[in-house]
Amino acid sequence: MKLSKMVWVSCSLVLSVFMSCASSPAKTTTAAKGGVPENTTVLRQSIIDEAEKHIGKPYSSPPNVPSTFDCSGFVNHIFTKTANMPLSPSTKAYLNLGREIDFKEAKPGDVLVFASQPGGSNVDHIAILHKKSANGELRGSHLIHAVSIPIQSATIKGDPNTAGVVIGELGKRGDGKWQNEYFLSRYICTRRFID
Repeated sequence: MKLSKMVWVSCSLVLSVFMSCASSPAKTTTAAKGGVPENTTVLRQSIIDEAEKHIGKPYSSPPNVPSTFDCSGFVNHIFTKTANMPLSPSTKAYLNLGREIDFKEAKPGDVLVFASQPGGSNVDHIAILHKKSANGELRGSHLIHAVSIPIQSATIKGDPNTAGVVIGELGKRGDGKWQNEYFLSRYICTRRFID
């Protein structure tokens, strides 16, 4: 084979590999990479198990991962560690990452996106769905996240009086307490990264 033809074939191969790797790292995945389970049920459980290991760790912005977290640092760390899927350190980016699904389709391990104001669209917080409510609705579902404010009565696991990683209930009992309604009233959408 002539040298010029070999160079052309080599360049073509390098370019095609580069182009296949240039896609966004935050796309929805079904394949296993780097020792990540291929079974999505197992992978989703791994996400929940890893997230639970961090309950009680303090909130800080910027975060000092894995010692302290803000909400996006927490989600990014969990997905990077369990799914080999780095997402984004920017909360606002999550509105356009993965794919949007109806909450009725949501499963533990999906990411919930919240606004800064009730009914708003300016992304201010994200969380991992921990468990859906018994009736499958958003109200009463559990999420695991790094909160910047104590959510007291809505905290199920973790210190309800400090900011940090906790499991909370959305709209707990519909009792009207601001801590219970805070995230429920700011829900924007659910994003899926694991199919």
